[in-house]
Amino acid sequence: MLAAGNRVVLKPSEHTPACSQVLREMIRATFDRERVDVVVGGLDLAKAFTRVRWDHLLYTGSPEVGREIAKAAAEQLVPVTLELGGKCPAILTGDSIDAESIKQVLGTKALKNGQMCISVDYCLVPRERMDDFARLAVEHVRENMPDFCSSESNTGMITTRHLERIQRLIEDARARGCDVRALEDSEEVDPDRRQLPMSLVLDPPDDLALMQEEIFGPILPVKPYDQLDDAIGHVNAGERPLALYVFSKDERVADDVLRRTTSGGACVNTAAVHGALPSLPFGGIGQSGSGRHHGLEGFREFSNLRGVFVRGEGDLIEAFAPPYGATAQAVVGAAFPPAQQ
Repeated sequence: MLAAGNRVVLKPSEHTPACSQVLREMIRATFDRERVDVVVGGLDLAKAFTRVRWDHLLYTGSPEVGREIAKAAAEQLVPVTLELGGKCPAILTGDSIDAESIKQVLGTKALKNGQMCISVDYCLVPRERMDDFARLAVEHVRENMPDFCSSESNTGMITTRHLERIQRLIEDARARGCDVRALEDSEEVDPDRRQLPMSLVLDPPDDLALMQEEIFGPILPVKPYDQLDDAIGHVNAGERPLALYVFSKDERVADDVLRRTTSGGACVNTAAVHGALPSLPFGGIGQSGSGRHHGLEGFREFSNLRGVFVRGEGDLIEAFAPPYGATAQAVVGAAFPPAQQ
């Protein structure tokens, strides 16, 4: 935004007041407030923010709020860039059910304890390898992430309301008879730290709440498929995700999955890394957002591409204006010889 010549105002989430205050202090210690500033406040400020006639508005958050922001911005004819998250799937082929792939999936899911827009939301795994996937997941946590749930590396849920939401999703899955497996034993949840262990939910029905909404927490549904076409069909039947992840040892298979699906971004044999590369355009499509930021595309996104014509001498520009006579006819004759008229 700055490189494109803009001034910038940031409005952090009201759910993170301490981080918002630190961000404001850092920004004000670094930039002239006429160039960059941070405003801190709650819902009333957020609503007022969308009523300002900005040159451009970027929002990161949920599709529900993004839709309301797009409506409000439309009233002011303000262009928007929306980065809205969604249910980002990971498709694993049979040859990729191994320790390295599970490490990549669970490592991504553990980042911010799943509270990341490009986290792996759910996995699609060959039916005959489901038990192998679950076993490898347990082994990975036991060997590489012991006591992770209560450690300082485990980010707590952002609010008590969100903690309770995640707990309800797990309870709902259990009540429906799903195979729910916590990947580590943990004591009763501390309401102050709001830390939860990661849980697998094996073969959940599609109408389950955790398969209908973005999880944004430490729950990893694992859906079986019989043919790769079935996995691709499942992804294409839903909303277009912000990101899609393919794990396969066969480059041709990975390319085929990418060719036959649509997502904002994608990774092969890893997850979420594309969002950390400043040279790659980042954003969603459809329900997961619109527009791109990062890199050259981000520069263009926040630029006004103004075409400028500077007139020189010795042209025939008068020929375009009426009344039309010999000069205009000469121009037409040169552009369209008689044989073409």
